[in-house]
Amino acid sequence: MTQAAVIRPHNIDQLISQIRQEFPLSGIRITGRGRTFQRQAELMVQRIRANRQEFLSTYVRRPHIQEMDRWFLANRTATSAQMVEEFEQIIRRAVSGGAAVSNHLSNTARDISWPVGAPDVLNNIENRISELGASVIREPNAAGGRHWHIDW
Repeated sequence: MTQAAVIRPHNIDQLISQIRQEFPLSGIRITGRGRTFQRQAELMVQRIRANRQEFLSTYVRRPHIQEMDRWFLANRTATSAQMVEEFEQIIRRAVSGGAAVSNHLSNTARDISWPVGAPDVLNNIENRISELGASVIREPNAAGGRHWHIDW
């Protein structure tokens, strides 16, 4: 194993920079950074409205996700603004109760463009990210476009 494999970057941005250097043909760019509660709510509303099943398969079914789903099902005619307001309150309550809603809220997650390459190249990139101490969620059907979510 090379020395690069054992030295962990200091933060998520250094990790992404290192991955971009190691896989220069992958075309990786950061598409999402830290978020406010409101922005997180907006994105979650966008996702659940576009595809409820995809929303439920993306997020671990913790109590706040179940609450969002119940509210969504009970309020199908709500406007986007009403949904964002409610989801933001759910997120605030969850975070104040110690729940992990998204690492974007703590600025320890990044979304990156879907890397360019054959499946084996993508697997190599994901394995390298894991070796460096982060995890990947591949989100091919995200409402805002397919991307990889990287958690630090």
